[in-house]
Amino acid sequence: MSDDPTDAPGLLWQITFRLRLLSDTHVGAARPLPRHAAESDVDLRVDRDPLTGAPRLRASTLAGLLRHELASCTGDPDSVHALLGTNREHTTSDRRAPSTSLLDVDDALAELPEDTTVAIRTGVRVDPAAGTVRTGRVWQWEILPAGTVFTAHMRLRVPAPADEARLLTLLLLATDGLTGRDGTGPGVRLGGRTGRGYGDVRAAHWAVRRYDLTDEHDWFAYHSRSWAERWEHGARALSGAPEDLATALTGRLRACGRTATAAHLIARTTRPDRRHRAELHLTLAVAERTDPLGRPGGELRPGTLLLGDPPPPERIGAVDRAHRHRPEGTDGSTRSVPVLGDTALFALLKRIAGRLVRDMAEHLRAPAARWREWHDGWWGADTGRRGPPRPSRIGLRTTPVLTEGASLTTTRLTVDALFGDAVEGRLFTTDLYCGGTAEVIVDVREPDDAVRGLFTLLVRELATVAFDALGADTGSGNGRLTATRAHLTTHTGTGEPPRTVDLLAAVFEPDSAEAAAARGWLDALRTALTGCDEAARRR
Repeated sequence: MSDDPTDAPGLLWQITFRLRLLSDTHVGAARPLPRHAAESDVDLRVDRDPLTGAPRLRASTLAGLLRHELASCTGDPDSVHALLGTNREHTTSDRRAPSTSLLDVDDALAELPEDTTVAIRTGVRVDPAAGTVRTGRVWQWEILPAGTVFTAHMRLRVPAPADEARLLTLLLLATDGLTGRDGTGPGVRLGGRTGRGYGDVRAAHWAVRRYDLTDEHDWFAYHSRSWAERWEHGARALSGAPEDLATALTGRLRACGRTATAAHLIARTTRPDRRHRAELHLTLAVAERTDPLGRPGGELRPGTLLLGDPPPPERIGAVDRAHRHRPEGTDGSTRSVPVLGDTALFALLKRIAGRLVRDMAEHLRAPAARWREWHDGWWGADTGRRGPPRPSRIGLRTTPVLTEGASLTTTRLTVDALFGDAVEGRLFTTDLYCGGTAEVIVDVREPDDAVRGLFTLLVRELATVAFDALGADTGSGNGRLTATRAHLTTHTGTGEPPRTVDLLAAVFEPDSAEAAAARGWLDALRTALTGCDEAARRR
């Protein structure tokens, strides 16, 4: 904010909100070895405050998320620049001059759940073709557990009362993703590896206060406080505060006699979602079909699953490995729940998709380079012989949680291949997870018919014979998954109602409307892999 009193805004909104992590999150440090950190084997650290060492969410990170969200909601660069400013790199001399942001954001320190600490996890790079860990691609990184809370503070400067309604509307649109869009789509994702389900975050409570800096009382009420006092006052106001920003803002506007602005604010925020996206809703069971070629709804045989983690404190000494559990983190509790996996599940879907398009391309005699290029464009690619890394346009919305299953303790031993007896000292006890289902949501940005065709084939694989498996000890029968529900919903971003197709019906009911739609998608997939129109190829 400028020190020149003539540049001071007429109005100022002080906004405090609480962000809760719903899944594991890694917000990386700007430096690999911060000053506060001791030397260790950790490769990737979370960002921390240099004075206290507490994990933090940088103001620049949060501001960048808000900028990206506002741009995706409105598709209007002028609206983004009006709220968050622009620099010389994003302007031209004949259009607009560089401007500062009217929204000031502060760093937010993390409050970890009770009896938890920053976790250190082992990350691996899975070969999507073989499903095994690539040699030398293992690292350790710090993870903020689900349930971690950030108390964030922002200030919106309003130059004139006439600008208030527009700026508040833009603020609501920019923070829309922090509320998860009321369950209508993916929200803002925080940190790294978000395509694997990390970084799911929601704003829990909002507290606001409006200062009219042309009024003597409000001027002293704001400027007489130190920064620590402002932050403390905002944090106290969160007790009993509304769960959404729109309610907090309209309530404060009505209390100030600005009922017309409050009504305008509500009316302007009911805009259609402009994002062109698709979401695949899957119900995956840890089980196998007794009749793989039968119709959906047939009998399932429960299976076992192991995503290896160190055993919890109460099981140390009793077992060597345990299936992965995570704090639930949705209501502030630290209850631990079993999960279906994040990186492993994404790698499984990517591996199946790669095999499908490779086999189709070979059958169509398409160049191998073409199907690899197409596959990498959707699923992402690491640095390698095909050029720089490419981000994935497909990702898990969050880490799926398993329900309705049960823990199962098993003991395994290593058998000597020559003599057929047990090898001394090679006895392992494991807490597996048996049965259960998980709800999985796969998001796709800017989908086309070709990728819809790929999803149809992917669902066919998951709904019939489980050739590919998830987790550890798959050679011993672990990790077989079966899809019992699969709905693909496409949002056009034009305000039209979303279109939903039941992919299980498309696979198992060849005379259905869903199957007819899927056949058109498969034609588009063949065209994408071969480079020629399917009708022309048949001629």
